[in-house]
Amino acid sequence: MTDASDMMSPTEWWTHHKWSDQRTPALAIVARGDQIRELSATTYSVRSQSHPERAYSVTSAGARWECGCDFFQATRFTCIHILAVRYKIGFEDSAPASGTVAPAVPCASCRSASVVRCGVRHNKSGDVPTYLCNDCGARFSGREGFHNRRSDPDKIALALDLYFRGMSVRKIAEHLRQVYSLEISHVTVYRWVAHYGRLAANWMDAQGARTSDRWHIDETVVNVGGENLYLWNVLDHESRFALATHISRGRDLTNTRVPIHKAKRATPDRPADVLTDGMNTYPAAVSKELGRRATPFDDPKLVHGHGSWFSPHRRVPSIRAKESNNRIERFHGTEKERTKVMRAFKTKKGASGLMEGFRVHYNLVKDHQTLGMTPGEAAGMPTGDGFRWRRILTKAATLPRKVTPESGDQSEGSNPANP
Repeated sequence: MTDASDMMSPTEWWTHHKWSDQRTPALAIVARGDQIRELSATTYSVRSQSHPERAYSVTSAGARWECGCDFFQATRFTCIHILAVRYKIGFEDSAPASGTVAPAVPCASCRSASVVRCGVRHNKSGDVPTYLCNDCGARFSGREGFHNRRSDPDKIALALDLYFRGMSVRKIAEHLRQVYSLEISHVTVYRWVAHYGRLAANWMDAQGARTSDRWHIDETVVNVGGENLYLWNVLDHESRFALATHISRGRDLTNTRVPIHKAKRATPDRPADVLTDGMNTYPAAVSKELGRRATPFDDPKLVHGHGSWFSPHRRVPSIRAKESNNRIERFHGTEKERTKVMRAFKTKKGASGLMEGFRVHYNLVKDHQTLGMTPGEAAGMPTGDGFRWRRILTKAATLPRKVTPESGDQSEGSNPANP
């Protein structure tokens, strides 16, 4: 016999486990305390809730998770056992034991963990600890991604939080001057938001959010430097997790594929349905990015090419249809509540960074009214309480610094030389 949840279709499972309040089946497993057993750093044993004599093996390989239950083996979608383990890990990471000393940051040069404290550097914003690497001999400060900033990380995180809650950069600069006696210009605040918004988004995408079997894709118009450009978004249906955002000058096939390609990098899951409007480039873009060889279990209506190719694209006929794109339209409304205060973006590069930061705020900082939690928590990424932006930036700043071209750089009108 198997759990009832193991025999459900992906859509039935997500419907059955909607987040009606802050208690979910996965959280209930964690709360019981004795249902999850750590076998190794990457393997856990989770007890079945309907048949206590059974236990499932949950393993992780980076952002990819696997479970031995029948539901995961049949659908490859996240199950309550995987969610329970991820919640447990998230709670442990966000609640350090009392009396312990935080470990030193890894070496800035070789990323070695064999480092020792070797003094303090006195900055205008406060004292910063310095470290010595035992492996390569490098000396470095412990501020990681906050290096070369006069202001401490708390002030930077506060600026991002205030900005994405609706304050202008000028008002934020004035707030920091009055409350913290920090003399900075509004341009500095703008640069913080654009830079650290993108940094946080890169870290968030590397966590591998778990999504349902239905995605929504749509585009809207934003004003950038007096020019109307297109802002694309990809949204998961059940968790409301914003998987990707992209700004382009055109709506050709190349630009249509960019946000879908970004969404693929943000999650190991793949949708069975992708809902879009009637724009003529969507079918080809979805087919090229998410299409695959058809199986006997696929919806015949979505199988093309003499029954050999499956594309999850599904066109929404109208907003009144049973299957609508209303959820992403509502997301665009939430975005515009923030962007209308700005009236217009100055550059395409800056607009891209600000929109990436807004995606982090929407996913990991702001509780969703319907879900009763953040979309990140619904996607298996526990965010915890307290100052969320500070915790996100601390984790994001530990990523190795490397320069990689953005996905949008290859699309029309996105040459970094002409932002």
